[in-house]
Amino acid sequence: MKKLMITLVLFSGVIALISLWPEDEKTQGTMDPRPESSDTAYVNVKEYGAIGDGEHDDTEAIRTAIEENDHIYFPTGTYLITGSIEVDSKRVEGSGMDTAVIHSTANEPIFRITGSKNDVRNLGLSYEGWDQREYTKRNAIQFEEQVANSVFESIHMVSVYRGFYISQDKENYAFSVNMRNIYIYQYAKNAIHLVPPQGGNTGSVIENIYTSNGLRDNRYEAEVVPFVFERASEMTLIQLNAEWANIDTAFQFDYCFNVVVISPHIEGNNLRNENNTFFDINDSNIKIVGGRAYDNEIEANSSIFTMKWNSMVSADTFYAESNEETGGTLSLLHTRDSTEGRLELTGFKTDKDELLQNQFLLNEDGTPILTRLNDQSYFDGMGVYTATELPEPSASWRGKMILVERGGSDRIYICVFTGSGYAWQEMSKSGENT
Repeated sequence: MKKLMITLVLFSGVIALISLWPEDEKTQGTMDPRPESSDTAYVNVKEYGAIGDGEHDDTEAIRTAIEENDHIYFPTGTYLITGSIEVDSKRVEGSGMDTAVIHSTANEPIFRITGSKNDVRNLGLSYEGWDQREYTKRNAIQFEEQVANSVFESIHMVSVYRGFYISQDKENYAFSVNMRNIYIYQYAKNAIHLVPPQGGNTGSVIENIYTSNGLRDNRYEAEVVPFVFERASEMTLIQLNAEWANIDTAFQFDYCFNVVVISPHIEGNNLRNENNTFFDINDSNIKIVGGRAYDNEIEANSSIFTMKWNSMVSADTFYAESNEETGGTLSLLHTRDSTEGRLELTGFKTDKDELLQNQFLLNEDGTPILTRLNDQSYFDGMGVYTATELPEPSASWRGKMILVERGGSDRIYICVFTGSGYAWQEMSKSGENT
């Protein structure tokens, strides 16, 4: 009886000690953290035979798990695949973008998104090898069909041809798609390339995207365009970072309408070819709020803005600082085939004096492109443009005013119709034409 009592006391003590043991110590090394979602009806891919050791081919196990379930979870590991994984209206998530990695050896997309209402997050996506220029189908996430109402969040992409891409072989587009906290390193062509073959992209929000191809002394050599958007409308881009790459342009917009770009960051890039630019805008309506172009190396004549056709650009509080001109000049604006383009600048700041001068820029039809720049906004508010010399008077200038500095003082002229033609008349000297 005495021995039994001693045994019961010892057993009770052991139970008490276990109950006091820290929870993380009890479970450490035995299981992977569960997804943050409150939804517990997920399936672990390892239940379908995936190994996650980076050596065994997990392609079929992953395909089967995703095909048969709506919510699939990848615990910590490296999952080797040799073909694409199709995702159609599924939730696919991992333990973290640096701990759950899907690594592909195929010249194919990692994920083919073929439907709407998808949620892909907390994963790393990578391809074998450093240089992907020969592997043009290595697009980490490729949209096929009509992708809508989907979320892509906390994803780390490495060594890809493109990060996000819309397939060009059918009527594919993106509607109301959210991308957040995406990191894209060592990309051969584009980080995000949303160009629908038909229709348009609308209603999407893309935020906190970081791209990099490495520092100048250890960089992926290819010249790239980090962000490409075509036929986009009602789209908001927040804190997109085009950094540390050899770029043709940082942002390319073609036929886009009502796109707002908030706080774009352009840093550490090299512009090596003639007419490289930070913003390439073609027949588009773009609003830029805030932003900075910093520590870029200008190796050939380049510009902050390039406008083509009838583009309208408004940039408010943009900084261009510490950009080094080693073989070319950085200008404010380059135009091509522009007949009715217009650029509005307010709160523009730079350490390059030439960019602060109110440059007199005209469309091909003689109408002004640059309508407002810093302290000239007072005159611009009255419809007054500045120039070093008066242009040829014409119908397009009729009723418009120009401020010219002559003899150390400012003079304002207005273009009027005289009955036989057009002429500039100085406002302070009524009746005298020049």
